[in-house]
Amino acid sequence: MAYLVIATAGHVDHGKTTLIKALTGIETDTTAEEKKRGLSINLGFAYLDLPNGQRVGIVDVPGHERFIKNMVAGLPGINLVLLVIDAGEGVMPQTREHIDILTVLGVRDFIIVLTKVDTVDAELRDLVREDIREQLSDTVLKDADMVETDAVSGKGIETLKAKIQEWAERNPAMEEKGEARMNVDRAFSVKGFGTVVTGTLLDGTVGIGDELYVYPELKKTKVRNIQIHEQNVKHAGSRHRTAINLANIGLEDIRRGDVISSSPSLKESWMLDVKVQCLKTSPVAMGLWDRVRVLIGTREVMGRIVPIGEDCIQPGHEGFLQLRMEESVFVKNGDRFVLRSYSPMMTIGGGEVLDAAPHKHRRFHQDVLDSLKTKEEGNLDAIISDFLINTKNIVATKDDLAAYVHISKAEVSDTVNRMVTEGILIPMKEGYIHKDTYKSLRGKVVQALLNYHHKYPLRAGMPLEEFRSRFSKQIPDKEISTLIPLLTADQSCRLDGKYIAASSFKIQLTEAQKKQLKQLQKMVDDAGFNPVKIDDGILPGTDISELARLKQGEDFIFLTPEYIIAKKRYEEAIDIIYDYLNEHGKMTLGDFRDATHSSRKASMLILEFIDARHITAREENYRIFGPAADKGRIASPNRP
Repeated sequence: MAYLVIATAGHVDHGKTTLIKALTGIETDTTAEEKKRGLSINLGFAYLDLPNGQRVGIVDVPGHERFIKNMVAGLPGINLVLLVIDAGEGVMPQTREHIDILTVLGVRDFIIVLTKVDTVDAELRDLVREDIREQLSDTVLKDADMVETDAVSGKGIETLKAKIQEWAERNPAMEEKGEARMNVDRAFSVKGFGTVVTGTLLDGTVGIGDELYVYPELKKTKVRNIQIHEQNVKHAGSRHRTAINLANIGLEDIRRGDVISSSPSLKESWMLDVKVQCLKTSPVAMGLWDRVRVLIGTREVMGRIVPIGEDCIQPGHEGFLQLRMEESVFVKNGDRFVLRSYSPMMTIGGGEVLDAAPHKHRRFHQDVLDSLKTKEEGNLDAIISDFLINTKNIVATKDDLAAYVHISKAEVSDTVNRMVTEGILIPMKEGYIHKDTYKSLRGKVVQALLNYHHKYPLRAGMPLEEFRSRFSKQIPDKEISTLIPLLTADQSCRLDGKYIAASSFKIQLTEAQKKQLKQLQKMVDDAGFNPVKIDDGILPGTDISELARLKQGEDFIFLTPEYIIAKKRYEEAIDIIYDYLNEHGKMTLGDFRDATHSSRKASMLILEFIDARHITAREENYRIFGPAADKGRIASPNRP
């Protein structure tokens, strides 16, 4: 059987608190001021044991207009609402406001409770019932059960319990998904125990000894004890009305409106993309930059309205908004909220958070509207696709997706695995990329390479390090190593040593360039062991260094970025060094110069290049065999 939290709603002095006492025996008006004034100011809490043994929580929310904020604070996580109406007064303006608030908060299950029925005659009761049905005919309560009660005489109380039980037995169990999260609606200190917070656990489970984090300050704490309906328990699950005793945190460090969670990485939001309903009863439309009071979780923050796709949202209409907050909040996709006008304070609408971490949008951009509609529809494949296409980090893990979509990692994993099989998602090193994102990125890569080839037509391709640097802002560097094989596998690109090139690219020399390359080869061959400095002056009319690089490692060895030597001369130099060191054990710069009939500068360039490859090593003014020297050639000096 599911765990339930029930709330009361209705006009002030219509008997909500008295009804709860009749149902449960618990007095929810607990403060001196509440008792003095005869109305609920703060949230009151009780529990009801149903005839079948199931225990449900009850939240007694304030009914007076001045305490609407407290009322909204008590509603997150509510399953069922008892709409309390005085049989002698009927539907009042505040009754309608409560219905409006409950509707935009997503509550759909109600029982209408007609109270104080013994104070009016049967004829008046009939008129009141008829009037209630008429006034509520355009609301979600049009088909709600109605129970007549009188708390003083006890009339209808057992019938009401039976109705609640019927609903409880039909209500499906809530999945305890995600990491634990609770909006704090009360914080107080108990002598001998320390700080206690209360609220409805919205997600996940929490157990004794669990580490929790208090937002916005991200203070770390630990669960010392848990109570549900005044009973000590070891664990609490989703939708449980819960009191948690926290260790290592003072009352000054936590207050109503804060969020506690087992996750240390809840995102701070200054903007929210939302689906909103502007109430029929709203005296104003929701227009651009209107200042509003945003009641979300157990907080009230000021914000500004930015309509998406239209100039404003008229009363009785729905639409998309971006809320720009004046204070940050810690909420998740799917959380509900209420909007009230700044002044005078009236409820004008509310809705659901579609994206708790959006970017600023162009108001009339079709792609933005399409994305919001996708999030509203709630199709998991579409939401995952939308997130991966539009998120700043184009690669996302299963944990990222689970946190965004607000479902279990197991459910996300099943969906992601299927989407990979269907070719919609592409696995990367540490996450997944959407096929459309990859297609777009591939197009950018190929175009960047073609531009590079146009600028440097004689180069084999773009150096890999330059490639990594160029695309590091679009894809994490650690994923580049996965991206390159994808690009080569679909033949968009090819690797050529330390270079990457577009697959369609080929180096094509003009007849003049071919002639100059032959001239360069002859010049380098004729220079012997004296390296040739590559600059435009040696063969005017072309980029001679680019021509030389075409034969790098094949005909030429670049001793430095400027000096080249014929490959065959370099190999001869290696032979000379091996022969000399096998015979003498060490060699000076002068020894090498004499053996090659080269200049001191030329000998130094060649020897330093060979040193850098650890074939030789310097020992004071001598060269000896280095760690990379061929051991076979060292041991066999009389080689053929």
